[in-house]
Amino acid sequence: MPMKRVARSLLFVLLCALHLAPFAQSAQTDRNQPIHIEADAMRYDDVHQTSVFTGNVVVTKGSLVLRAATVDVRQAPDGYQYATALAAPGQLATFQRQLDVAPGQPAQTLDGAAQRIEYDGKTDVVTLRGQAMLSRLIDGRLMDRSQGNVIAYNQITDVFTVEGGAAGATATNPGGRVRVMLTPQPPASSAPAAPKSPPALKVAPKLGTQP
Repeated sequence: MPMKRVARSLLFVLLCALHLAPFAQSAQTDRNQPIHIEADAMRYDDVHQTSVFTGNVVVTKGSLVLRAATVDVRQAPDGYQYATALAAPGQLATFQRQLDVAPGQPAQTLDGAAQRIEYDGKTDVVTLRGQAMLSRLIDGRLMDRSQGNVIAYNQITDVFTVEGGAAGATATNPGGRVRVMLTPQPPASSAPAAPKSPPALKVAPKLGTQP
């Protein structure tokens, strides 16, 4: 099978397994919410419209919660906000977002971790850099996980890419290769009924990987 076809098939399976379509609804709601930040200290630059928060920083925007050692927040002239979170040495910055689910269904969360997490308020893209990991949990139970050097998640298009590389190497993955864990879906007979008009699932043209 051609590599391009394999990549498309793998990404389609990955997106289906992660149930990312409801995430767009959460993202659209969170997109219009203000950013709330708690930290031990803050330095504000009015000229450049930047704020640097340090010490056990917690950033909340709607259902999105980000935790890091240092967070740099900038507001552009057009009003969009940008944030960069850095972990303390030897640790990882983390974020968590609640996913929208149908009434009566178990709670789902999307968890991410990396040495550096970037948020682009204009494009609504979250980028995890360095030992990046993205997981989906149902009632706190791990269902799916992607790991790599860089993970870029577009919350509007429901598409993410995972890149490998030496910079993402760990003790258990010295080559820094992309790793994905998928939990099998239940049989159709035991799965909950699907909504009458489920949102369309968008598939990326290729899965971005690097050796």
